[in-house]
Amino acid sequence: MNGDHFDLDQPTVEARLRGRPPEPIQVHWVEIEGTRFPVKQALETMLGISRATFTSHTARYQFDRLGFPTSTTTANATGGPTPPSAAIESAATEHQPTVEEAGAAFATLVAFLRTGPLTTGISALEHNLLNADRTTAADITAAAGLTEELLHAALTVRRDVGRVSDVIHATVITLALPHILEDDEIVSNRPSLGPGNDQSRPFDLETNKRVAEFKVAVWSGGDMMRKRGLTKDLVHLALHDDQRRPELWVTGTDPIRFLQTSSSPVGSLLSRASHHQQARYEARFGTTEIALRDFVTEHAAHIRLRNIADALPSLAEAFL
Repeated sequence: MNGDHFDLDQPTVEARLRGRPPEPIQVHWVEIEGTRFPVKQALETMLGISRATFTSHTARYQFDRLGFPTSTTTANATGGPTPPSAAIESAATEHQPTVEEAGAAFATLVAFLRTGPLTTGISALEHNLLNADRTTAADITAAAGLTEELLHAALTVRRDVGRVSDVIHATVITLALPHILEDDEIVSNRPSLGPGNDQSRPFDLETNKRVAEFKVAVWSGGDMMRKRGLTKDLVHLALHDDQRRPELWVTGTDPIRFLQTSSSPVGSLLSRASHHQQARYEARFGTTEIALRDFVTEHAAHIRLRNIADALPSLAEAFL
């Protein structure tokens, strides 16, 4: 995961979680020795890394591989008690909607997002619910447009487009290839188009001339998680040693400006990276108190910072 290798089997997982209290389950779970844990809590405990570094989809995938029942694979086949949120999710996924039904659900959700209380902020609704009883709460909720139809529409859309970020990531890389590959350049290793990398594919793209990481998220303010992920990929490239040129491709100019101007310590930005990467960073570069902008000029000056919109100008407006 994310370039780090872990060895797990069922007995190891069971031993590490035995006796641990499960946190409240929001949606997705894994069942281990009859107890259901939130998948991200369970995998965080297994690997000793922050749950902020992986998605629920990644966690479910790993537990599915190990043969444990999860909210995705069993649909409550074990017969155990189902948390309310999981019951809602299960009800929404029992019926596989047609393309037309999914389209109608998406239209319902978009119409609400453009006209409902979330457009201008939900604080007004929160104030309206203050001191409400069950009768007035129902009236206020209905007046705000928060209906069961909207809930089922949102769950349908989330299931069908929940991996849209993966689609964007894979599509951007593959569309960019014809524009960025040089005449005598070939892809030398299977590209990593999905979430995360592994030991055999440490970079999103490897050719006979370059190694590259792609960060496709569009920054919009409050981007601390994106800043941490960007710094992690920058350090990952800076730690790489061979003659191929390293490149970090981003969406827009904000990520590049952040790298070149931020005074935040690199150690702080790497605080949620894997212990393995933090140890490699300290062994190679020493102090973690160096400002990111100084790290860029002193240790990462050889890394090319590239704007994806330059390679795909037709998508520049879509990125914005």
